Amino acid sequence: MKAYQLNFTGGSKMLRIEIRKKLRLLAFVGMAVMVLAACQSPGRAQGEGEWVPSRVARVYDTDVLIVGGGGAGLASAVQLAQNGADFILIEKAAFLGGNSNFVEGMLAVGSRFQKEQGIEIRPRDIIYAELLRNQFRPNGALWVDLIQNSAENIEWLAEQGVLFSGVIDDYYGGLFPTFHWFEGAAGGVAYVPAMQQRLIEHNAAIHLNTAARSLIVENGRVTGVFAETPGGAIRYNAKVVILASGGFGGSPELIRKQGWDTTDLRLAGMPLVSGDGYQMAMAAGAKDFMPHTAQSIIYHIEAFPFMTLENALHPVIGYFGPASGGPVLWANEDAARFANEAIRTENLVLQSVPGKSNRANYVIFDQAIYEEFFGINEEARELFEEALAANKGNSIFREHSIEALAGRFGLDPVTLRTTVSRYNQFAVRGEDGDFGKPAEFLVPIATPPFYIAQLRHKYYFSVGGITTNRQFQVVDKNMDPIPGLYAIGLDGNMLWRNVYTINMPGAAFASQVNSGRTVANHVLAYTR
Repeated sequence: MKAYQLNFTGGSKMLRIEIRKKLRLLAFVGMAVMVLAACQSPGRAQGEGEWVPSRVARVYDTDVLIVGGGGAGLASAVQLAQNGADFILIEKAAFLGGNSNFVEGMLAVGSRFQKEQGIEIRPRDIIYAELLRNQFRPNGALWVDLIQNSAENIEWLAEQGVLFSGVIDDYYGGLFPTFHWFEGAAGGVAYVPAMQQRLIEHNAAIHLNTAARSLIVENGRVTGVFAETPGGAIRYNAKVVILASGGFGGSPELIRKQGWDTTDLRLAGMPLVSGDGYQMAMAAGAKDFMPHTAQSIIYHIEAFPFMTLENALHPVIGYFGPASGGPVLWANEDAARFANEAIRTENLVLQSVPGKSNRANYVIFDQAIYEEFFGINEEARELFEEALAANKGNSIFREHSIEALAGRFGLDPVTLRTTVSRYNQFAVRGEDGDFGKPAEFLVPIATPPFYIAQLRHKYYFSVGGITTNRQFQVVDKNMDPIPGLYAIGLDGNMLWRNVYTINMPGAAFASQVNSGRTVANHVLAYTR
């Protein structure tokens, strides 16, 4: 098996401006997806926690093994290299960076750049605000560590050659101006190439197309990993294994375990981010954080074409189309309204969470709403009519009465009529007496024809899964560290519980860098 050395450089709430910036990355996204599809290797079925090869083609010995070369893995690798540690980084794909190629910047509080611009934020205000929005369920010490280390992490990245544009803001709607924009608004431009260059300078061992399949555990201690490559199985013996596989956003099985209905689930993230780290950790006896994990997920309607970044602002299939809520009514399988349909204004990925406990979720609107908000131009109307006529999955219908809408999905017609009537009364008064929906989104459903569509889910990425302590050591069911095992980045992120707030700009990627560096420094005791 050839051990590839790193010898290349990378290139390539409602947040309308954010989407426009993402459009620049479309070409790179397409290339990345093609590479991911091409580099998948045969092996065990997804979901198995243990994999022992019948034959090992090669054995490597190292002090530290990093599993995953995304944002967190790169930060950990560069810090380990600077610490003079002996390590190997293995990456499932044919390139480094993963989803960090598309990250636009990161959080910091008290950075040199903020001070130069006169931006002052009290750390305690950020920590309190974020814990409040998570009902104080996360471990607050994790937020303290992140915020306290954030300025130094920015400075460290700048020293590595990571380029920041100089713009610091609230990322178009965040609670505080904490977002430090990367040059080019893309990690694939500013972060990944710089970190790769540092690893080249340190002659780091980077093994691409190498998929970790199972942990090697001896006498209760993790001592390495079995991995699969196109050239055969590899055994890595290590004093420390750092899991940085990027979460499980590409695994329908694990998304179901997270509690989501995966019927017609659409996966929008990296397809190789399929929970390898989580599966291996669980097989090694790690405490499961799955019941508390957060996610980036939004609604979609099966009949409509798939939304990409290119059409994210499309009035029918985009982020603000009928699937996302707003000036519409939501009903569940009991034909009852169950949430403020405009919660997307608070948090774009919060829209799906209230309906998670329902057996089914539906969106209802009328012709007047359609014409004002969705069918606003000829192209949008044409797309809508074509989707309605083809009606993939029998997921959307147009009728001339509310009772007929109910019949399309087996809802009780009397109950649905009562639900719509009550909603219309609120709309006429301009005050939502049930859920406090803002008046500007309260539009009566009274002009036939009427529309009803079943809501499904589009999944972007997961946040967390493996329980760790403050040093990102993986812990067992008794909260005792599993010797030799760490989880960083999205594998071990416990900053949020159940709801990914996306209102503290840049916190997720800041956590990747912080966890990667924290572990790299913490494992020094094992490597000397």
